[in-house]
Amino acid sequence: MFRKLFWFLLLFMLPTFAGQAQLETDQPRLSVLVYHHIQEKVTSDVSCTPEQFNEHIEALLAAGFRPLSLAQTRLFLAGTLSVDKPVLITFDDGYESLYHFALPVARRLRVPMTVFMITSRAGRRIQFAEYLTERQIREMADSGYFDFGSHTHDLHTDTLSIYEAFAGHPANPVLQLLQRDLRISSSRLESILGARPIAIAWPYGKFNPEFSAIARNSGFRLHFTSVHGYNEPGANPFSIKRIPITSRDNAESVVLKAAP
Repeated sequence: MFRKLFWFLLLFMLPTFAGQAQLETDQPRLSVLVYHHIQEKVTSDVSCTPEQFNEHIEALLAAGFRPLSLAQTRLFLAGTLSVDKPVLITFDDGYESLYHFALPVARRLRVPMTVFMITSRAGRRIQFAEYLTERQIREMADSGYFDFGSHTHDLHTDTLSIYEAFAGHPANPVLQLLQRDLRISSSRLESILGARPIAIAWPYGKFNPEFSAIARNSGFRLHFTSVHGYNEPGANPFSIKRIPITSRDNAESVVLKAAP
């Protein structure tokens, strides 16, 4: 009697469980794409040509993806914004090439994008690379298509390894250094844009709970990593996964990468 009841309940409930699993699988997930440099002559695996970048964005739009701003990303992760095929287009470092090649694409296609800026490099030339000037940052933000976040002020290095080298010390000096750096980075962006940044992308994606706590206390509400993957509503906003785009990617591969 009890065995028959068990099998009856199991067979009755299986479709329900399967349906719930299907619903969970089918919920939209956010793809965060990571670009770096846009160059007419590519010199790095993390660069792409202006033609490639234009084709990537056009292909994403043709495939039905909806690019989000940082504010929309925050709402999506909180579960208060419902959108199909969301994608966030990001750039690390803040190369000047974005002003010349990404800004025209954003304006023409009306696509929001996000730049994570190494603020100490603004307006400087380092290792044959030019970085965005304050005027260019302001113009990009004023266009309505660009958000800016921090990629630290002057800690674009493997800070986590340095932190671990001081393991066991009663007061790890790296934590104080990071706290100061993020304060400067946030203030620099605020002085340029008139508002404090809400997002940070960790250099090389490396961080730990102590780093995350310092970033939260510094006002950063979205933390981007180099962990590969997608982000569903309710995902941890302090550990956002991303997907790197390389010089080898074409329009088709970018669309495939963006599809969870």
